[in-house]
Amino acid sequence: MLVSVTLLSACSGLGSKKEVNEFAGWSVDKIYTNARDEMTNKDYKRASQLLEATIAQYPFSAQSIQAQLELPYVFWKDDERTKALAAADRFIALNGSHPKVDYVYYLKGLINFNQNVSYLATLTGEQLNDRDPKAAKDSFEAFKTLVEKFPNSRYAKDSRERMRYLVNTMAKHETGVAQYYLERKAYVAAINRAQEVLRNYDGTPATEDALIIMVKAYEGLNLQDLRNDTFSVLKKNYPNTTMSLKPTSKSWLEMLGMRSDRKKALVEVPAPQ
Repeated sequence: MLVSVTLLSACSGLGSKKEVNEFAGWSVDKIYTNARDEMTNKDYKRASQLLEATIAQYPFSAQSIQAQLELPYVFWKDDERTKALAAADRFIALNGSHPKVDYVYYLKGLINFNQNVSYLATLTGEQLNDRDPKAAKDSFEAFKTLVEKFPNSRYAKDSRERMRYLVNTMAKHETGVAQYYLERKAYVAAINRAQEVLRNYDGTPATEDALIIMVKAYEGLNLQDLRNDTFSVLKKNYPNTTMSLKPTSKSWLEMLGMRSDRKKALVEVPAPQ
């Protein structure tokens, strides 16, 4: 009986053992300086641990604010996209008036922009599905917020250019899905997706393709009046149209005029400045 009690006590002691905080007793300067050194050494996992320790142990220090600014970038460099975006949102929520909050919006936009490029790089006609390009939309919203709130930001010009690209990307996504349906004789679905382009992305280069898809889909459904009306709109706006569509078997990066090398297409995220 005594042996059993002793064993139970030992097991209980093991279960209650606390995790050791290796940074306990460190000054804020020591923790943060070490974090900066690890960033320089490109050991981003270790840098993130030190930045998080700075924030947790000295939440009201100037170094804590700077650590919050740098943490999204460090997570991103450590391939922790979800953590990077969460840290960026947290910084914006807690430090909305910070003089460098425009950088955090820009960082959010670029992280999602890179994710969008990665997604498009893997799509071919055989793999195409009805999935929303959420990263592109999130990227657009981050850039849009930046240029609206901080029109004179050093990041505003590049953000506007990326917004234009993203609008074309999202429009091309819709026409790609519509064409996918068209090629499989799912005419009603093709028409619905093409109409989304006309409603949301009118005037983009994808508009012509959307109208062509609708003409062909109405032909497939033998709806001649709708086919002729749509064809009239197409000819009025694109008098030199050839009624041809690029086959969806090509990679989406080629269809968008981008480089097919995924790594080269990705954008390097700048460190906080």
